[in-house]
Amino acid sequence: MVVIGLGNAGAEICSKIGHIRTIVVDGGKNLPECKTHEEYEASVPKMANKLKLGKEQDIWLIVAGAGKVSGATLTLLEQLKGKNVNVVHITSDPVLLTKTQKKQEKVVFSVLQEFARSGLIDSLWLLSNQQIQSWVGEDSIGAYYDKINDAIANFISNVCWFQNNPPFMGSLFEPKEISRIKTVSLGDPNKNEENLYFLLDNTTETCYYYSVSEEDQEDNPQLLKSIRARITNDEESGIEASFGIWKNTSGLSYFYSIKYTHYIQGGQYE
Repeated sequence: MVVIGLGNAGAEICSKIGHIRTIVVDGGKNLPECKTHEEYEASVPKMANKLKLGKEQDIWLIVAGAGKVSGATLTLLEQLKGKNVNVVHITSDPVLLTKTQKKQEKVVFSVLQEFARSGLIDSLWLLSNQQIQSWVGEDSIGAYYDKINDAIANFISNVCWFQNNPPFMGSLFEPKEISRIKTVSLGDPNKNEENLYFLLDNTTETCYYYSVSEEDQEDNPQLLKSIRARITNDEESGIEASFGIWKNTSGLSYFYSIKYTHYIQGGQYE
C-alpha cells in the first residue's frame, strides 16, 4: 500500500502516517510550480518514474479540493489507471475560503463523485475539516489543522490495518459494487455516540471496526450487547450493517464506522 499526499494538506497528513509508504506530490516536489488550478491540471508530467509504484496495486490519494494543486488530481488519476485507488477528498471550512477556492473545491468534489460512481476509482472517502474540528476541539490558530490532520492520519492507518488483519469475532460484508462514496466516524463503544468525519446523506450500508482493550475483553459483559443494539438499530433504519472485533493492548476501546452510499452528495455546495 502507498499513500500519496497531493498538495500541502496531503503532505501534512502523510507526515503523520506511520508504517505505510507515503509520497508527497506538490508544486516544486514531483510537480512543477504553477499559479492556477488550470495550470496544474495541464502541467502534470508522466509520474511513473517519480512515484516508483512498481507492482504496488493499493493506492490512497489524499487531496484538499480547495487548493490550486488539486487541479492536478484528475490527470494524476489517469496515470493510476489499473490500480486500486482510494481517494480521500477533504473539504475546507467555507469561511476560510475565497470565492475562487470554493469554486475549485466544488469542481473537484463533484468530478470525483462521478469518477467513483462510474468505477474509475475504487472509492471516494469524503472528509470535512469543519466537521472534524467540531469534535476534536478548538485550538489556537497556529495549531488549527494539527488535530484535524491527526484524526485523518489515524483513521487511514487504523482502517487499513483492520482491513489487512482478520477480526477475532464478527464478520464484515462486502459492500455493494455501487457503494463507492463513503465516510467514517470514530466512537467509544461504551458510549452511545459517534463523531462523524463528514455528514453523509443517504447512508445505505455500514461496517463497524471495533478495537477492544484487554479490560473490556475480560470485564465488560455489556459490550457485545451494545454492539448488537447498534447493528439492530441500523438494520431497523434500512441500513445493512456488519461488524468485526479486534483485540488491542492500548487500554482504550474505540470503533470506526464506515458509512457507504451510492448517492451523490451536495453538502455545503448546494
